[in-house]
Amino acid sequence: MNQAPVISLEGVMKSRGDFVLGPVDLAVEPGHVVAVVGPNGSGKSTLFGMLMNLLRPDSGEVALFGGRYPDDEVAIKRRIGYVPERPTGRDDMNAVALGKFVSRWYPRWDRRLYRDLLGRSGIDPGKRFGALSKGMRRRLSFALALATSPELLLLDEPTAGVDPIARCEMLDEILNFVRDDAHGGDRTVVFATHVVEEARLIADYVVLLADGKFLGLHEKDDLLENWKTLWVDVEPEGAVPGIVEVESGSPARIVTNSRRETSEALLARNISIVRSRSFDLEGILSHLLRRGGKRQRA
Repeated sequence: MNQAPVISLEGVMKSRGDFVLGPVDLAVEPGHVVAVVGPNGSGKSTLFGMLMNLLRPDSGEVALFGGRYPDDEVAIKRRIGYVPERPTGRDDMNAVALGKFVSRWYPRWDRRLYRDLLGRSGIDPGKRFGALSKGMRRRLSFALALATSPELLLLDEPTAGVDPIARCEMLDEILNFVRDDAHGGDRTVVFATHVVEEARLIADYVVLLADGKFLGLHEKDDLLENWKTLWVDVEPEGAVPGIVEVESGSPARIVTNSRRETSEALLARNISIVRSRSFDLEGILSHLLRRGGKRQRA
């Protein structure tokens, strides 16, 4: 039996000055890691703000765990661990005080995990939040979110400002969180990033945003399987299924988003594929973002 979506957005739109996000139609199933990818200013933080009821949508429906704001706000947020883009209101508290404060609101607070995360991160538990480096503030916010024992992690640029080693450790923690067998595979992560490598390493699905336009939910493995660069002995004329880019030459170079369809169409035209190469995720997402932007401006 299919489980209900952890997150469900239907026709969601939000205006902030001249910026408009949406409409967004999105369903996130439990047990997956979803990366929300887009350049700065694409609407990632606006989306997370609505998921946390920090911003109210101008139109559309937002539901988490089947509940809705504001009626189910407490029940919803007790099931969420959240790392905002810019944590505020914590500067005068140290890690110990923050842990005690946050634990009051989360019945499943895991004191041992919190202590372990502080130790592994090298965070001085007695040092004020505001006196920590940007990277350490991110790691402390991340530790607080994990220690609430949530069912859903909402992470807005969680690795921003951290060093490469810490970034790898945080990505490993995200995977460990989702794969914890004790929780039956029902834990879910949605994280915003503009670093495509992070999506490649840990995401199951990718949500694309560009200039406030929602460009869909894409299964990462399907993208990597279907997008290919092909070199052919004759440049194809007219429309060919799947082809998104053609570069003349001998051989001609083409990019396809549907390897099988394109290969079959080329074979039917007696065009030979000289060689092929996988397309990297960054290139795929760049294509999708450019095409989505052009489509919306037309």
